[in-house]
Amino acid sequence: MDIAELSRLVELYDLERYLFGMVSTKFAQAQTLTPYDFFAIVAWKSNRSKTKVKDGLAAARKSASELMRDVSQAETLEAKVDTLLHIRGIGLPIASAILAVCYPREFTLLDIRAWTTLKEMSVESLPQRYPQNSKEYLRYCQACSMLANQAGLSLRELDRALWAKNWEDNLHALIIRRAKH
Repeated sequence: MDIAELSRLVELYDLERYLFGMVSTKFAQAQTLTPYDFFAIVAWKSNRSKTKVKDGLAAARKSASELMRDVSQAETLEAKVDTLLHIRGIGLPIASAILAVCYPREFTLLDIRAWTTLKEMSVESLPQRYPQNSKEYLRYCQACSMLANQAGLSLRELDRALWAKNWEDNLHALIIRRAKH
């Protein structure tokens, strides 16, 4: 291993930065992803799901690159979501991660921590339940976009803040429960 390889691995260690920096840029240029970058997103969102997604692609007789080319050619945001959801092993959370990396201005991650925080904030136009389909997920993205705009944040920054709020609340609850015992 040489110095250049060490530098590359340091960049890869911060997987989120790699995905939302390099992979996002590469997708914007090529309108597809390499299998490596595709599965890096899947593993980042749900490492335990990568084999199911690989098997789903094989069952659909698609490569990751072919799937992402189909996504890029889909004419509507809903069609982009649905193209991913047609692959066994890709549910809304994984689809949201792929789309958030590839289209960071239109899509955000669907995450239970962020969802819980938004529900507690009574965010306007948020779907009544945790999104179960592409239409509800797109409403979730729209609600997040409105809040991000109000706060002067990107969708990614908003997602991090929502996740952190839930994490912090859970940590405080743990400390309070421990202190009472």
